Amino acid sequence: MLTQTQQDMIRGDFEKFLNSLRSKKRPLDFDLFGEYAVSILNFYVGSSLLTIQEKSDAADILVRLFNAGLGNRISPSDLKEIAASVIQDPTLDYSIIQPVFDL
Repeated sequence: MLTQTQQDMIRGDFEKFLNSLRSKKRPLDFDLFGEYAVSILNFYVGSSLLTIQEKSDAADILVRLFNAGLGNRISPSDLKEIAASVIQDPTLDYSIIQPVFDL
């Protein structure tokens, strides 16, 4: 179970990422979301901001946020499949998550 602080961190970082995309006039597509979600979750775990057990709950939050941005068009079963895919990928691409850390 994620703490409120962890949930706020996940939402806040996702908002920073989206704001960065908007400022560059780049759309958030499925592939870019996947790259972001995989990288940020692996960063959180590697930095001990989340445990490996909490990674699944965090993936669910990110997938729900992405779906909300699409007008909730992704089915619940597809949301689960996307989240499962995200948590299994070990990729960490700092260039994708860099906007989260820019001041």
